[in-house]
Formats: sequence, structure tokens, C-alpha cells
Amino acid sequence: MVGLFGWELVKILLTVAMLVAAPRIVPGVNWLALLIGMVVTMKAYWVALLLRSGR
Repeated sequence: MVGLFGWELVKILLTVAMLVAAPRIVPGVNWLALLIGMVVTMKAYWVALLLRSGR
């Protein structure tokens, strides 16, 4: 269980690092689209889990 939380922390830290780096890599980035895409991607795991469990 500790390993799972450790890797989740790594995932969150990498996500924040990519959000910080985005304006330098892609000038003129649309922040609203970027954040919506990130939220949808993160929520897709929960949707897939719910669909797999049959709820």
C-alpha cells in the first residue's frame, strides 16, 4: 500500500512539473483547455473502474 501511495505522489509531482513547464514549451497555451484535459484524464480512471465493477 505504501508503494501505491508513493507512486501516486510521483504522478502528482510530475503533473505539477509539466503544468509549470507548459508555458515555456508551448507559448500561448490555452490554460482552460489544459486544465480541463488534465481533469478529464484523471477522472477517466474512476469512470473505468466504475464501469468495470458493473455499477
